[in-house]
Amino acid sequence: MLDLALAVCCSLAIGMIFKVAGQRNFDRIALLTTNYLAAVVLASVLLAAGVEETAGGLTASRELLALGVTTGALFIAGFFIYALATQVAGMSLAVGVMRVSVVIPFLASWVIWNEVPTPAQGLGLVLAGVAFFMIARRDAAAVQEAPDVADLGTPSDVNATAAHSASSGVRVFAVLGLLFCAGGIVDVFMKTFDEHFAATNSRALFLLMVFGVAFLIGFGIVLWRGLLRGQWPERATLAWGVLLGVTNYGSVEFILRAIRQLSGPFVFPANNIALVIGAALLGVFFWQERLTLLNWGGLGLAAVALVLLNL
Repeated sequence: MLDLALAVCCSLAIGMIFKVAGQRNFDRIALLTTNYLAAVVLASVLLAAGVEETAGGLTASRELLALGVTTGALFIAGFFIYALATQVAGMSLAVGVMRVSVVIPFLASWVIWNEVPTPAQGLGLVLAGVAFFMIARRDAAAVQEAPDVADLGTPSDVNATAAHSASSGVRVFAVLGLLFCAGGIVDVFMKTFDEHFAATNSRALFLLMVFGVAFLIGFGIVLWRGLLRGQWPERATLAWGVLLGVTNYGSVEFILRAIRQLSGPFVFPANNIALVIGAALLGVFFWQERLTLLNWGGLGLAAVALVLLNL
């Protein structure tokens, strides 16, 4: 239970770090690049110390290399979208969407690997899909503090404010939609590794390769911007990036440890529900995020769907 609690804390801490980084206008690419460098270093140390299992090594095949490179690219892209989502939609809704993105690997398992869902899981898929639209729907009041109509000088001011609010709502929905797709596709790629490569390859080494690819992509962008534009990351960004990397690795490590000690049907729904509830509470009471009744209903529906998906 301690490992499961630590996994939840690490995952929530990632969202909190993104919120802080957004408020302080940290360079997101530099933050994520440092995060993956820290994760690679930490993973390498643990592997060298024999803490992590490396049985099977990695097969030198073009298929596995292509999967690793593609997954690494999607890792950093998805994390970038996640960081953006915590700013435009709030931590509570970003985490909620990340959790319900499990719909995509479930559908992929059904279509590609013929893993037919149970009736309960089928209902969970439907509810998770509905939950996404409820979570991603933002009205003008939730997206921004709307000014009092009496304070607006002309009808054109009112129309401009309404148009801006509508465009903000569309942006929120678009970012959360991208987050939903990115999170789900990453899980599909990891499922692909489990189905086709896990029998003869080490998952720990594969994750190390994925983290390494994500770091190299981010480093290339940081280096390019630094050399051509003189935009080098600040020390504070690097420090927070290291903290993010350790926390990110910890979220993966502790959930894997929890699975070894407890049953998967208990760990996964408990972890997901704790994250949805914890992120909502932190978002509302710590960051003063505003959620509509529809958003609250979507988060509640997501919790129910996540339980059904693990039955």
